[in-house]
Amino acid sequence: MTPERWEQVKEIFNSAIKYPQKERRVFLDQACSNDAKLRTEVESLIASHEKSGEFIDEPAFQLAAQSLVEGRTELKPGQRIESYEILAFISRGGMGEVYLAQDKRLNRKVALKILPASFTRDNDRLRRFEQEARAASALNHPNIITIYEILQTNSTHVIVTEFVEGETLRRRLSHTALRLFESIDIASQIADALSAAHKAGIIHRDIKPENIMLRPDGYIKVLDFGLAKLNEDVSQAVALEAPTMQVRTGSGIVIGTAGYMSPEQARGVGVDERSDIFSLGTVIYEMVARRKPFDGETPSDTLASILKTEPPTLLQLDARVPPELNRIVNKALRKDREERYQVVKDLLLDLRALKQELDFQSKLERSTLPDPNDDTAPHSSQGAATASRLPAQDTDSRSAINLITESLSLEIKRHKVGTGVLLATLVLLVGLGGFGLYKFFNKARPMEHFWNIKLTRLTSSGNVIDATISPDGKYIVYVLSSRSNQSLWIRQVSTANDKQIVEPAPVGYFGITFSPDGNDLYYAIKTNLDSGTLYRIPVFGGVPVKLGESLDGPISFAPDGKRFVLIRGNYPTQNDTALVIKNVEGGSEQALVVKKNPERFSPLFFTGPSWSPDGKLIAATVSTVGSSCRVVAFSVSDGTEAFSAKEAWPFSARVWWMPDMTGLLVVAGDNPGVAQHWIVSYPSGERRRITNDLTSYRAIGLTADGENMTTVQAAGLINLWLVPGDRAANAVSLSTGNIGFYSSAGNNVSWTTNGQIAFVSNEAGNADIWLTDPDGKNRRQLTSNGAANLTPTVSPDGRYIVFVSTRATRRNLWRINIDGSNPIQLTNGLSDSYPSFTPDGKWVIYTNVDNFKPSTFKVSIDGGAATPVSDHVATLAVVSPDGKWLAFTYPSSADSFAPPNRLVITPFENNDGGKPAEFQLTPSGTVLTLIQWSADSKSILYTINSNNTSNIWSQTLSGGPPKQLTDFKDSLITSFAYSRDGKMLACTRGILLRDAVLITDLK
Repeated sequence: MTPERWEQVKEIFNSAIKYPQKERRVFLDQACSNDAKLRTEVESLIASHEKSGEFIDEPAFQLAAQSLVEGRTELKPGQRIESYEILAFISRGGMGEVYLAQDKRLNRKVALKILPASFTRDNDRLRRFEQEARAASALNHPNIITIYEILQTNSTHVIVTEFVEGETLRRRLSHTALRLFESIDIASQIADALSAAHKAGIIHRDIKPENIMLRPDGYIKVLDFGLAKLNEDVSQAVALEAPTMQVRTGSGIVIGTAGYMSPEQARGVGVDERSDIFSLGTVIYEMVARRKPFDGETPSDTLASILKTEPPTLLQLDARVPPELNRIVNKALRKDREERYQVVKDLLLDLRALKQELDFQSKLERSTLPDPNDDTAPHSSQGAATASRLPAQDTDSRSAINLITESLSLEIKRHKVGTGVLLATLVLLVGLGGFGLYKFFNKARPMEHFWNIKLTRLTSSGNVIDATISPDGKYIVYVLSSRSNQSLWIRQVSTANDKQIVEPAPVGYFGITFSPDGNDLYYAIKTNLDSGTLYRIPVFGGVPVKLGESLDGPISFAPDGKRFVLIRGNYPTQNDTALVIKNVEGGSEQALVVKKNPERFSPLFFTGPSWSPDGKLIAATVSTVGSSCRVVAFSVSDGTEAFSAKEAWPFSARVWWMPDMTGLLVVAGDNPGVAQHWIVSYPSGERRRITNDLTSYRAIGLTADGENMTTVQAAGLINLWLVPGDRAANAVSLSTGNIGFYSSAGNNVSWTTNGQIAFVSNEAGNADIWLTDPDGKNRRQLTSNGAANLTPTVSPDGRYIVFVSTRATRRNLWRINIDGSNPIQLTNGLSDSYPSFTPDGKWVIYTNVDNFKPSTFKVSIDGGAATPVSDHVATLAVVSPDGKWLAFTYPSSADSFAPPNRLVITPFENNDGGKPAEFQLTPSGTVLTLIQWSADSKSILYTINSNNTSNIWSQTLSGGPPKQLTDFKDSLITSFAYSRDGKMLACTRGILLRDAVLITDLK
């Protein structure tokens, strides 16, 4: 549309909207004459103008006008945005268009919210769009829509969210009158979602029926945080980064939706959480009354109504409305926000109490059921509304009550019962009814701890490796790792006030634990790869006291504080592990439980047992080597297994009893690099995830009241880089984004025969194998099975990729075609890892863990029986390109599971005259997690980390000092692979940030 044409359309539109409906048609007949297209354009603007008074960015007709001017068209089914295929258009609003799409990577339906390219010229609008994504993605709640991904392709910005099946509350209200219980249930879920948002410092500012989705299963989802604002009181710095744009309209500076705004929104002044409470009050009013509390012919009239008039109360409209609901809504709709509910949690509690009261009343009503043959008997729609919601365990008592009341009703009608019998029957009825209600109100409640959480970062150094919290929640103690030293620090949770309590030393600190009274701190020190030594020190510093040796994790105190339990490795013999109980004051110790091969108590630095609050059980993680880890509780009296979680994980670490013994907190996941927090219910054994993000967690510290938990959150900012030769100065970061950090996963980069790069990324929310061109283009995902898929290696002929996957519970080797098709499992050992090919491509060399001993095996590329290559302890093994040599790493420590720091090069098959060579690499103690042969088979390549910077070094087979190949000045190398001709280097580099985090249970 030309500017001249637009001016013509706008002039006719501005004149047309001044006419009443009946006269407008006549005017348009004259103004548009015989130009049908002109009339269609004007009428489309009028229709947009009359759409429910929305003020999201600007009046809706202006959005429609912009569409006309720009000639914007909708995306069509079949079009692609990245890996998302458009299925259908859903809607258009002030912040862009929404489409239903298919996620081709994970085979799921998603919703795409697209900000049109032309809008990106408006910096305020662009900031608003990004603000919406940040606001919603910061929340973790079942009633808030989940953000999957945020994309920017060329100049188009896209938010990818879950696709919520169902209908909006607006649509439901348009065709159905809600029952009272439905309205209260919906309102309660909205309030619960707002409570989570407010706790995170986020105000929604646009609560209305259009932004509430009703799923078929009864759950609701709060949508559209397009107007959301971070509360300056909670995080002023964040709010200033992305301020919400204010818009001038005819009635002043306002933002929101007319009819649902709070008075302060309507006046254009600052808003807080109480504005959302007012909007929720209007929604409850509309659900119950089937009319809006504030309305007018124009948006300006509606705003004036909000500011000046009081709507009729719900009781005035319907005398059947419960007085308590009338009071709740009246309080939520106070024009003076000081007179409203001050926090939405109070509103939520009142709604829940009202619902419980109505449930009780409906049960009493059902205790005197009417004669089914009596058509004159009154019916209770409220009772019917809740009848289907009675818990299953109430069935017997309800049936007994129904049977007696039905018999009693018939006998009364027939006048065959005397007064005594009648009274006796009534007594029995009341007794059964009371028992049934007692069962209802005292039945086992679902596990409610940490359903709704808030994460607060407590440190910002990025170098915290362990943390715990005092029983009273006032202090945290954390381990700070800097260069080659570690130290212990204490900090007040409420203020950034840090104090060093143990000076830096070239040792490893772990297992930090407060005494039950909070006065002392217990911690362990490792000076080498062997087990640790336990010390005690006053919380604010002092002289450490040595308490004992040979422990492999944090201790846990008995409820009386006189004993503690620890995990001890190599007890009583090598490869056995035990739960050991010791007295705080010293003396003898008791091995409560000893685990022998193939089971063990995982002696990791950040795992450990937990003594139950009642003193009767000790919980710990038990692992079957190479298979799975499960949470188990043992009887303190005799060591027998008294409880086990229903499901296991490939990896789990620390456990901690909740104070009320309703569950156990657990750190678990597919591997340490993707571990999250879970809660396992007790005694049912069901599990539920607490955190659910792309970072990883370690450690647990819990306050005595069970409301605050500390942990360490690890987040990697890792990118895929391409380096010509070894020239680090010419390194280029490819456009793959942050691909994630995978702890101890091995090499996650490999070259194909045609020059593409196979790599691992968590872009889709899971560790998967991807393929890309060397310039970062033509990326495609090859695995999408929900498991951890790691360490891809491409066959010499370029046909296959072999990798490690946890899709069959254990860590085994799998093979796929180079295009990702035809997955085949190659091994089925307890734990198989670190695959590499022989030069002829017929065999895959890998590490197998059996009998607590990692060693080297080989398996045919077609699968079948695996055969050992060497009986030497070996963590990682690679065959040279000429097929003559096998290089492998192993730990110099007696603990075969310690990090490898030795390199052995030994003859492989058909290598006549070759002699083994062993290298203690420089500097001493270098941990080898990545090795690769040079293209000419004359050197072994490996990485060395120094001062949080990695570089690649080369050690020749002929001996002599190693040579540094790259000269990176920053960042860690997490994977690397030279191209098959040795001319290009692909590597993953970045930083790993680890900080102490507080997880608060918001109830």
